[in-house]
Amino acid sequence: MTERGAFSWDKQDWLSEGSIFLFSVSVGMATVLVPLVADDAGYSLAAIGFFVAVSAVFQLLARMGMGVLIDRFATKTLIVVALVMMLVSCAMLATSSVLWVFLVSQVLHGAARAYFFTGSQIHVVRNTNRKPVKSVALMNVTNGAGMLAGPILAGVIGEFSLQAAMWVAAIAAGIGVPASMVLAHHAPFPRPPLDPDAEPERPVWMRPGVVAAGLMGVTAGTWRGILSSYVPVLLTAAGHSLALTGILGTVANLAALIGSSVAHQVRRLGVRRSAVTATMITVVSLVMLTFVTQSIWLAATFLFLSGIGAGLLQTFQPTLAAEAVGPEDQGRSIAAAGTYRAAALLLAPMGIGALVLILPSAGLATAVIAVLVGLPSVLVRPGRS
Repeated sequence: MTERGAFSWDKQDWLSEGSIFLFSVSVGMATVLVPLVADDAGYSLAAIGFFVAVSAVFQLLARMGMGVLIDRFATKTLIVVALVMMLVSCAMLATSSVLWVFLVSQVLHGAARAYFFTGSQIHVVRNTNRKPVKSVALMNVTNGAGMLAGPILAGVIGEFSLQAAMWVAAIAAGIGVPASMVLAHHAPFPRPPLDPDAEPERPVWMRPGVVAAGLMGVTAGTWRGILSSYVPVLLTAAGHSLALTGILGTVANLAALIGSSVAHQVRRLGVRRSAVTATMITVVSLVMLTFVTQSIWLAATFLFLSGIGAGLLQTFQPTLAAEAVGPEDQGRSIAAAGTYRAAALLLAPMGIGALVLILPSAGLATAVIAVLVGLPSVLVRPGRS
């Protein structure tokens, strides 16, 4: 069976990438709109932060339970369920802004992201004749395109009506449902029969290759968490406008797309060398950024470089996780590695917030967290379980 190139698509590729794009548009819109809808409804900043945290916590909890679901349900089922959950989440906020609606909506949002992205990573790895790194890179580029388009749509439509924008986000997820229902069916991963005389295996999330993949995800997740929380604070504190801060965020996200698109070429350096290179680019760029925020050009340069590194890491992570175990454990390994990333998304901003209390500046706290997160990924050697 020959390996397909990046631009050789069949019907299943179009269906899969189409559903990924639509879901990402919906998520990108909701990420912008949820705080705005809450603010418009009169909730305090503390309450808005709590709503966002609810989504992050339930994404982490959902990822922690993915291993069991993957053994029982086809990945296509998880993808369809995630799209329906996202549809309901957005539709709820389009119709009401009472407290319980916000809470349920954010629970659905977090769980939908966990189920969709883990399910899609596993699906594209199993569904194509490409190498896993190419399949995941293509998925990340498609996801990134949707995450760029979503906020633009949210801003344009939200100028006229926040509720209308939420309905568009719901419709985007809804359109993806029928496309996902005709995706190729891959049966749940077969579990080998238990051998009572065999030595007990390590849990999947503790196996060397999965740990290494997870640590890459931690670095990429920390980058995303910092980009979404403290980078805007550092840039506006340096005197840059909100519009310019938004443009710089887009620069970083575009760079992550580029990083994902060249991951296959960089991977030719070897697993360890490519992982260390990507980690060092991400961490060093984040650290340097904290010292140069006064200069718009230097800030843009280091944000761009950090995005390149993070884009590489978020492609290497599920690829290495899939390659580090046997076929029967690939679903669990990808889910476990994704849990590391989800934890970093939640905990890295919290860690910076804690360090701000004892360090002289948010910039220094951000730099310390970036270094602490990056070191394990550089030191751990990937290996097959």
